[in-house]
Amino acid sequence: MTDFAAKSHTKPLIVLFHGLCSSPLEFNFLANYLKENGYRVDSPTFAGYAFGGNSTEWWSWVDEAASYVQSLQKSESIPVSVGGISLGSTLALAVASKLHNIHGVLALSTTLNYNGWAVPWYRSFIPFGILLGLGDLFKYRERDPFGIKNQQIRAYIKKVLASEEVSSVGGSFMTLRHMYQGNKLCSYVKHNLHKVTSSILTVHAIDDEIANTSNVDVVMNLSSSMHKRRVYLGNSYHMITVDNERETVASEVLAFLDEIYLDHQTNKLSDKIISPELQRFLRAESRSERNAKKSDKDTSQDNLKLW
Repeated sequence: MTDFAAKSHTKPLIVLFHGLCSSPLEFNFLANYLKENGYRVDSPTFAGYAFGGNSTEWWSWVDEAASYVQSLQKSESIPVSVGGISLGSTLALAVASKLHNIHGVLALSTTLNYNGWAVPWYRSFIPFGILLGLGDLFKYRERDPFGIKNQQIRAYIKKVLASEEVSSVGGSFMTLRHMYQGNKLCSYVKHNLHKVTSSILTVHAIDDEIANTSNVDVVMNLSSSMHKRRVYLGNSYHMITVDNERETVASEVLAFLDEIYLDHQTNKLSDKIISPELQRFLRAESRSERNAKKSDKDTSQDNLKLW
């Protein structure tokens, strides 16, 4: 267990789950930022889910994570929030669907469907690989772009993984069995999102190469929370806590937590697009839609005149 936090229990506790076959290094920047601004951050590791060793069953990840958070709740005077990145976000949503009194969920690069532009074509054949006994034999090795859009950071990650097994964007590989169990976790969460009533913040990169933005729509449409906010980023890939907009991510997470813990004015929650390029695109698209509707209306009126 990695505890980035101060010991004062008067500060809210945020439990962050790292991605599959990874480590709490993914949260170095975010955790320090939150700690500096009045929060405590805990990022646990679970054998069989974190990097190193064979994969355990997906349900054991959920049970262990839920039990871990539940034990913390007993000693906290302020409601606990959970969050995560990538499959860690999925795990956080699973915990929120099982436990009561989870104050908020930080869903960063949520992965419920592996449908990004860099997902290997053979991912759909994972079940067949398991049937063939390749679960612990086949290892998918991390490769460009490593979830990173920034060229300098990507080069650094590549250098680190050449000599070490774990970097700030994850482990150097994951087994087929990890991937198979990860898929099962995704399926479980999609079927149980309606049980999530906590306030939810989703932060997602438009160019996420692992899980595209439709994953955000799934969370928004299927969860039962009354207070939801989505933030879209325009200059990052999957690992948004490490990439170009890590400061923006940290700032948006802090603003969300301050609103649900300090202001108690969750009606202020609203969606954001942190991308000038995307904002211009959406404005142009909106204009095109309006022009198309106007054209259809004019055509309809012309047809009526003919009659």
